[in-house]
Amino acid sequence: MEHGNRILNHAEHNDQDQFQDSCNLHIDWHETELETRIKTQNRDNNDWTFTRKVTCPKIPLMNISVPRKKITLNCKRGRPFIGISETIQPHDIFQISHDDPCLTNFITNCCSDGKPVPNIVHFIWFMYKEFNFFNYLSFMSAVQFVRPCLILLHGNYVPYGRYWRRFTLNFPYVILIQRSPKLYIFGNKIMFLEQISDVMRIEILKDYGGIYLDYDEVVLRPLEPLRVYDYVQGLEFPNQLGSQLIMAKKNATFLQLWYESYKYYSEDPLYNAQEVPATLAKKHPELIHIEGYNFTRPNWKSTELIFNHNYNWSTNYAMHSYARMLMTTYPDRNFNLTSIRYLNTTIGSISRHVLLGSKELCEN
Repeated sequence: MEHGNRILNHAEHNDQDQFQDSCNLHIDWHETELETRIKTQNRDNNDWTFTRKVTCPKIPLMNISVPRKKITLNCKRGRPFIGISETIQPHDIFQISHDDPCLTNFITNCCSDGKPVPNIVHFIWFMYKEFNFFNYLSFMSAVQFVRPCLILLHGNYVPYGRYWRRFTLNFPYVILIQRSPKLYIFGNKIMFLEQISDVMRIEILKDYGGIYLDYDEVVLRPLEPLRVYDYVQGLEFPNQLGSQLIMAKKNATFLQLWYESYKYYSEDPLYNAQEVPATLAKKHPELIHIEGYNFTRPNWKSTELIFNHNYNWSTNYAMHSYARMLMTTYPDRNFNLTSIRYLNTTIGSISRHVLLGSKELCEN
């Protein structure tokens, strides 16, 4: 298969350190053409005119099912380990209950390297729906710039569609964590789907630690420098914290305080999700590292900068693509691996950066 977006070389038997061998977790992160292109681009980061054109790599078509790696988590030998097999089914993903101790055991023994935030990525997926281009962009950005030990998909369905098939071929270390939507908290009925997700992300990070991403949040550079903090969020507005990207130590004190605030649940979608953590941050600054606006700019009031203009995202760790808003506002626009090559907007440049290795327009 042509390189395309394939980043990993998975070897089941090679010389790794004893720590990884005991987990049978063999992810050989080797530098590829795509990563070389990104490094080259970084040397030219001062050019934000978006007038240059570069030769972009070809992306192979994937209209047929091809064998891919599938992982299985196993604790039968005492210490957890990963089993690796082959499958041609894109929906064939290992599933485990969210309260199974094997999962926690694996994260503790195999995905922790001494830093407070374990190198695992969490997404929430509660509906049976197609995995679209923006989901693919978000997941691939996590693989490219986080290089996670695992991606944990929390919900009750496996995504489907051509982009899901493409993603699982690139990165097989994905587990579906079976859980149902949480409908009540502290006796209060949760009124909106978005608020269910707000609560779930807190519970997930309390249980496991790691990096939570909305499924249309796009990581733009390595988050490794931020894993040294117990808890990290970014500002949405001066008195609101954004929750589309959260990094946390397991059972971080800030998470517990935030969770307990739901005893005073409000139907206002911004109160518990954004205003409360901002208030807590002011009261307990020692419990949180606030990464400015580098997770959240442009925000939802400035989506024109994403959809129709070019924004200088050189300081961003990540950016919210606002995919639902984009597709609703511009239903006739087509976003795919071909159209992004010539899309002279912010969403075009970040898509090329993640998937093609350069923010610049393609000349081919």
